[in-house]
Amino acid sequence: QPLRWHPRYMTSAALICAAAASFLVGGGPRAPAALPRASRIIAAIDYKDPAVAAEFQKVQERPIELVEAEIEKSGVPVPPSLNEMDMRLMLVELRMRKAGTMPGGGKAAPKKPASYGSKYEEALWEKPAFKRLIDDYRARGNTNALNLATEYLNSPRQAADRYAGTGAYDETVAAIDAAMSAKVEQQVTSGRVAFGGFPAAMGEAAIRMTLEGFGPLASLSVDVSDDGLSCRGAAEFETVEAAKACIDKYDGVDMGLGTTLEFKAL
Repeated sequence: QPLRWHPRYMTSAALICAAAASFLVGGGPRAPAALPRASRIIAAIDYKDPAVAAEFQKVQERPIELVEAEIEKSGVPVPPSLNEMDMRLMLVELRMRKAGTMPGGGKAAPKKPASYGSKYEEALWEKPAFKRLIDDYRARGNTNALNLATEYLNSPRQAADRYAGTGAYDETVAAIDAAMSAKVEQQVTSGRVAFGGFPAAMGEAAIRMTLEGFGPLASLSVDVSDDGLSCRGAAEFETVEAAKACIDKYDGVDMGLGTTLEFKAL
C-alpha cells in the first residue's frame, strides 16, 4: 500500500516555529513544559517544478539518518513528530532556500538544462505524459510509485530486484512504460527540424528525397553518427506545414535493430 502522509510538505512558517522552539529549549526564559507541534500550512513548494523534482530525487537517494543530520547541521531542529517523508521534503526546502533556487523566490523560472543528470530528470523535461504521471503520484502521496519510477528509469535491473513480484509493481511499470512511449505533441513554429536515426547507408541523397516528399527544402545537412550506424542532421523546409507533417509522420518510427527515428522542431 502507498505510504500515507499529510500534509505534503513543511513550509517556511513551520521552519521558523521549529527554530523558535529550539531557542526556548536551549535556555530561553520561561520555556514551556511541552512544546506544541509546529503548524504545517500548505503553501511553499510547487512539486510540479522540474527543479524541485530534481532536488527531491537527490534527497530521496540519501539514507534518512543523513537527511536528519543535514537538517540539524543547518541549525533547524527536526520535530520528533516528523515522519520520514516530511523530513525529506523539509530538506528539499532548506537546500533550495539556501541556494536561492526556490520557485517564486524572485529567481527566474528554471530553464531547461543543457544536459541531464539522470534519465529520470530527462523524462521530466522531455516526456509530458511521464511528468503528468509523476505529478499524480505526488498528489496522491504514492511514495512507493515515486521511488519505483525513479529507480526504474535510472536503473531498471535494480528496480526489478527491489520491487518486482507484486501486482503493484506490474501496474506501476505498465503506467510508466505507457507514459514514456506516449507521443509528444511538438509545437512547430518554423520550417527547421533536427533529426537522427536514419541508417547510415541511406546517405544524404536518399534522406533528401525522403524529406522532400513533404515539401521543398531550403537547406539540409547530414552527418554520420559516432557509431557509424546512423545519420543525424538538420533540415529546413520552406513551410511550417511541411515541417509539421514530417515530424508527425516520422518522429518515433521504429527503424529496426533498436533504432528509432527522432525529429525535433527547432
